[in-house]
Amino acid sequence: MVIYDDIYQWKGPEGGCKECAAGDTRHTPWLITCRLRIIDLAPGTTSVMPLKRHVVLAEDISDGPRRRICAESLGRHIFCEFNLSIKRTLWIECDPFLKEAFHAAHFTPAYHDGEETIYTITWRPLLHAEKNTLKTHLTTFSETT
Repeated sequence: MVIYDDIYQWKGPEGGCKECAAGDTRHTPWLITCRLRIIDLAPGTTSVMPLKRHVVLAEDISDGPRRRICAESLGRHIFCEFNLSIKRTLWIECDPFLKEAFHAAHFTPAYHDGEETIYTITWRPLLHAEKNTLKTHLTTFSETT
């Protein structure tokens, strides 16, 4: 079941950057935009719950050069806003140069800064079973670009 399918934007930290002086209009928060679809795999399952309950499909559509950036820049905001477990979510991004190619993010805890855990991200091609399970979603997601 699709629980979100729209454009997601983040304008940077609340109140702008830490280095900006109050009222200084020369420094404005940055805008990061991605096309985002969140799928809940649990509805309709009978007796076996999937290991990854949610799937995030994302593609950077910010102005400027295309890159795989949604997980790095928006990941923690999306996990928090949609109440997703990082361990139970499969994060997939569309390759910016090959619209039919998708890669999965692997989040590894790097350190804890006192308030939250900071993760490093590595990428891998989708597994055959992942492609088969998500075939319809991957096809419709790559077609709407």
